[in-house]
Amino acid sequence: MATITDIATIAEVSISTVSRVLNYDPSLSVTEETKRKIFEAAEKLNYTKYKNKQKQRELPVDVPKKHNKSIGIVQWRMDDEELEDIYYMSIRLGVEKRAAELGCDLLKISSLDESVIQSVDGLLAIGKFTEERVKKLHELHPNLCVIGSNFPLDDYDSVNTDFTQATELALSHLMGLGHQKIAFIGAEESQNMYGYRRYKTPTVNTYVDMMQHYQLFDEDYFIVKENSRLDVQTGEELTEQALALWQDHLPTAILAANDAFAIGVIHTLTAHGIKIPEDISVMGINDISVSRYVSPPLSSVQAFTEEMGETGLELLYNRIENPGIARRIFLSTQLVIRQSTAKPKEG
Repeated sequence: MATITDIATIAEVSISTVSRVLNYDPSLSVTEETKRKIFEAAEKLNYTKYKNKQKQRELPVDVPKKHNKSIGIVQWRMDDEELEDIYYMSIRLGVEKRAAELGCDLLKISSLDESVIQSVDGLLAIGKFTEERVKKLHELHPNLCVIGSNFPLDDYDSVNTDFTQATELALSHLMGLGHQKIAFIGAEESQNMYGYRRYKTPTVNTYVDMMQHYQLFDEDYFIVKENSRLDVQTGEELTEQALALWQDHLPTAILAANDAFAIGVIHTLTAHGIKIPEDISVMGINDISVSRYVSPPLSSVQAFTEEMGETGLELLYNRIENPGIARRIFLSTQLVIRQSTAKPKEG
């Protein structure tokens, strides 16, 4: 496993700076460029280790080697926003790696300039765009693949993580340890999501469904903020609100909507003198590269973000060469157990 020392060497900063950046220390003052170097180093080291176990993939068998394809990348997150939750940074790095292997030229597109968009062979959209924005992108270019959107499959390709499975794995892990008082702290960027249910994300709905199925659902332990960022700061704020609500009736475990939220939960619990996992276990979802470096190291469910990026690039590459029916691909997830979860304390 890559160490903080390895990351510091690549980013050319001190070990203490790396540790504080990876822990989202709010008192640390460093430039956005330094943060980006550290996060990208952490992601690339983690990704290289994973990919070294994989057989090197060649071009898809149905794709002939021709001239370099030009791929336009449209990102939902701006550069500074990408650092608040590096989930989308990780997807982008996967796109860049596979593009280099396939000989594709990447062009970052920041505005819906029709002439620029139509100058590329295909469009890759990364993130939770509004339905209107996705439709507009598809109108501007027939070759479109969207990564990380939960809108229904239209006449374009899409790639996402199976967050229903991820949430089931997380809750099953906590229940298997003996937890019954399991709280959920999360948020939904509802305006960028599709669905007829009260809540829009598979993570939130699976938590409700599964806890109700086992007759463990408690409204007081269900904390969800709508139309809000899934970042560390919001995780801290919602945990403060939750502690004020719970008083002495604390849950024994908290499932956070993602790892950034889980880091915020850990910050706040620690500030209140609540020990993790002795008093409360904390679980995240996504297993971004920084999760292993927080204190305590975070138990999470791994979403194979780099693979999402690679798969999206391959889908688009195939569509450019062989237009056909639209494809929707969901990637599986994997439970990763670290030191932030344990059996509930007796009594």
